[in-house]
Amino acid sequence: MESQVPDEVAPQKEKIPVRIRLDRFFALAPLKICLIYFVFGILWIIFSDQLFLSFAMPQEDLILISSIKGILFIVVTTVLLFLLIRHFTHRLQEKNEELWAAYEQLAARKEELRAQYEALALSHAEWEATYNAIPDWISLISPDGRILRTNGAVESMFGISPDQVIGRNCFDIVHGTACPIEGCPRMRMHASRKRESVEVPLRNKKGWLLITVDPVVDGAGKIVSAVHIVRDISERTQEQKALEQAKKKLNLLNYVTFNDIQNLVFSLWGYQQLAKGKTTEISVISVIKKEEEILQKISNSLKFAQAYQDLGLKPPAWQDLRQIFLLAISHLDTRKIKHSIELDDLTIFADPLLEQVLQILADNTLTHGETTTQITLRYLEGQESITVFFEDDGVGISQDLKARIFSPDFQKTKSVGLFLAREILEITGISIQETGTTGKGARFEIIVPKEAYRFSGREKEPTP
Repeated sequence: MESQVPDEVAPQKEKIPVRIRLDRFFALAPLKICLIYFVFGILWIIFSDQLFLSFAMPQEDLILISSIKGILFIVVTTVLLFLLIRHFTHRLQEKNEELWAAYEQLAARKEELRAQYEALALSHAEWEATYNAIPDWISLISPDGRILRTNGAVESMFGISPDQVIGRNCFDIVHGTACPIEGCPRMRMHASRKRESVEVPLRNKKGWLLITVDPVVDGAGKIVSAVHIVRDISERTQEQKALEQAKKKLNLLNYVTFNDIQNLVFSLWGYQQLAKGKTTEISVISVIKKEEEILQKISNSLKFAQAYQDLGLKPPAWQDLRQIFLLAISHLDTRKIKHSIELDDLTIFADPLLEQVLQILADNTLTHGETTTQITLRYLEGQESITVFFEDDGVGISQDLKARIFSPDFQKTKSVGLFLAREILEITGISIQETGTTGKGARFEIIVPKEAYRFSGREKEPTP
């Protein structure tokens, strides 16, 4: 006996709503609907006629039934047409609403794009105006030196219109050569992958140009172009030469003047000593002593001014601190004092008088250290600077003098000294301070900013 499945457990056929069935029907292609209707109409006519003719009925009843059948067919057709028209009208309205919403979105987007385009056009016009207003010739060049874009300064600088420059080589425009010159900054830029510059004379030899090339790289780090800037520095070069000549003449004048005054002071001091030896009057001798004190102050002031006049006369340069220190103490008698140098290959960017700074510090130790037995020169590297320590193990500097030792008034009474050292260092942004402990030794901290120091043979990587 077969087991029967209860009605509530037996699978039920899914009831499809009439609306869904119609939608599926109307979703058919129009040709398919027409074919279905055509086949249905023919079958209706053929089979309905055969069905009614098989009955034995009076002719009047057959005519009536045929009329009813025709009317029923028309009704069914009308209903189907109504449903079709209503369905497609509804679909058309939905599409129309969708199209209208899309149109409104496109209109809003169009206005937004128009506003963005106008802002972009204004920004482009401002950028072009700024770009062409710059007196330097700025161009975008390909890796092989062909000019891709340029501002209008090329015409005022070289007499060539911007349109005639595009496609030509930069060395052709600037130097009038068929190939890059020796020391070409574009060639060096490819090797270093960073900004390179060079100063070259004008083609007519009546001025100078500063050429700078900066690389433009893509996401993969490949150089795809370069920004090529040419600046006329003729006027600046002339001013620098004139300033150098003025400095030299002023320095020579100061040198001659200082020597003349020193000779006169020395002669006056000799006459005073002669007068002092020929008189026994106490009042006269007292006046002569006061005059000697004044002459000594004049002599100290002259020495101070003579040392100060060379400050900044020559441009700063990178200097090996270890070598400079050894040169500085070679002028002093340091036979009784040991020195420890822990500088590695540290070089700093400072005025050429850096040697005199270290000599001043060493001389200060020899003169005032009293119990000094060793000088130590070391460094501590930080994030934004490096600190160079000049230390000794002498008696140190008393607390009341720490704030005064770098004062010019203090130095004039002590001859040339720490004030001049501080001024020399400040030329390149280096500062100095005394942080030693009285009785344990002096300690001068020379603080060098990160852009003014480096280590030969390795990249600078400040430690925390």
